[in-house]
Amino acid sequence: MSLIIAINTYEGIVMASDSRSTGSLTQAYPDGSIRHALGSQITDTTYKTFLINDKIGISTCGDGSINGIPISKYIEHFISEKTNQESTIETISQDLVTFFDSIAPCLNLHFLVAGYQDYKIFINHIKLENKNAGLPVIEKINSGSPGAVWDGEFLILSKLLTPMYIKNQDDYIPLPSNVINWQYFTLQDAIDFAKYAIDVTIKTMAFQNCVKTVGGPIDILVIKHDRAFWIAHKELHE
Repeated sequence: MSLIIAINTYEGIVMASDSRSTGSLTQAYPDGSIRHALGSQITDTTYKTFLINDKIGISTCGDGSINGIPISKYIEHFISEKTNQESTIETISQDLVTFFDSIAPCLNLHFLVAGYQDYKIFINHIKLENKNAGLPVIEKINSGSPGAVWDGEFLILSKLLTPMYIKNQDDYIPLPSNVINWQYFTLQDAIDFAKYAIDVTIKTMAFQNCVKTVGGPIDILVIKHDRAFWIAHKELHE
């Protein structure tokens, strides 16, 4: 799995993702038993956030590969062959669904697609497996006001941000909590929050008895109405 996030501010959009991909090994033993080694295959160099035409961002989580080929390879092929300078968030979202449905119809693959169109921010949340359940595949996020949407391994982050209650006999007493004032976020606030959200997940998982499915470098992309640029982006190195 992964953790991806898109934050909408009045100054622009911030998209971020971790870099870890995990896999499992299945081994057959001489006694006939089958053993599964969860999380035995790990890489911390997976690209999960991509930029199209210097104006639209895509982040992905869920299935890390199809037929043994990394998802990043498919997305790079999609960007090269299925998008152009005229591509919009709407056409990219629809084409993503069609593209991956033609490869495999039962993928557990999610996307966040975000960018500007006519100086307005648009964010689409795509869940491919919803098609098999008869549910909407593309959800249009209300991006008219600042806020955030995340997907993947979000349980740790949700616990930190969800109001908590203490049960007292038949009543529930709310613990003091403070809301996040998304409307006041600057771009730097959004960058800091995106990094925090993924970093706190990585650091919390380090102490938990679980498969560490979020990890590695954090890629952060900023999209404004007239340009897009990377705040942090993995590069090949010696």
